[in-house]
Amino acid sequence: GNKIGQHFDGAFATWLSCKAGWAVRRPPSFSLSQCMAIGSAGHTAMMCVMHLEESGRLTYGNGGDVLVTGAAGGLGSIAVAILANRGYRVVASSRRAATHGDYLQSLGAAEVIEGLVEEGAKLRPLDKQRWDGVVDSVGGTTLATAVAQLKYNGAVASTGVAGGGEVATTVYPFILRGVRLLGVDSTLPWAVCGYHDFQQDDPDASNDWAAAAVAHRAERLRIWDALERDLPAETVDKINTATVGLSELPAQAGTILSGNTTGRVVVDVSR
Repeated sequence: GNKIGQHFDGAFATWLSCKAGWAVRRPPSFSLSQCMAIGSAGHTAMMCVMHLEESGRLTYGNGGDVLVTGAAGGLGSIAVAILANRGYRVVASSRRAATHGDYLQSLGAAEVIEGLVEEGAKLRPLDKQRWDGVVDSVGGTTLATAVAQLKYNGAVASTGVAGGGEVATTVYPFILRGVRLLGVDSTLPWAVCGYHDFQQDDPDASNDWAAAAVAHRAERLRIWDALERDLPAETVDKINTATVGLSELPAQAGTILSGNTTGRVVVDVSR
């Protein structure tokens, strides 16, 4: 979070100096290793679920059919587990369904499918209504298809581009079914223009920053509370499929880029 590793150095540091407001206490239900296994992917997954409940047609405890794309990855795996624990019927979509079906079902998926898009199939502006909500980490044609398959007033929480950054959709699902496309920022910026009315060029920006920092911290704490409630520690251990040393990062990066990582990988910076 807080753009560390993007805007600030220290993503794999043993010790890190940062603003006190950026740090939160470890939830007692999770070990430090489990907190790192959850990481930004877990925060993002929970944000996606919250967005769908706050701005879509999902209601905690009332069930509904929810699709998770890229389900075998880190964010997808955690989203599957969270949604299942919140009472939704989860359909997990993964191009590795044949080899990862048992893994995804162990996280709570009711059904595992190979994908939404058949090779050579033509994208329909409006398809059969299938999903109350969608957590999408793929983008591209998969996202466009998910939008076309949303039920009336359904929503997609979009947070990934593994399948491409372009979305070839139409306005018809939005104006005929009232669906919503919800963007999810995966790193919760601590002071970025537009976040809780923060304005970089405002002479009173320091006051705006203070307000944004307070709101940001409250949001992070709310997310951790929800993760502690709806993501059992033993499930985190299932999703943490490997632990690597700092020296192994280059090789691990290649595995990630090739799309062959399952769940979450924790980096032990002491190794």
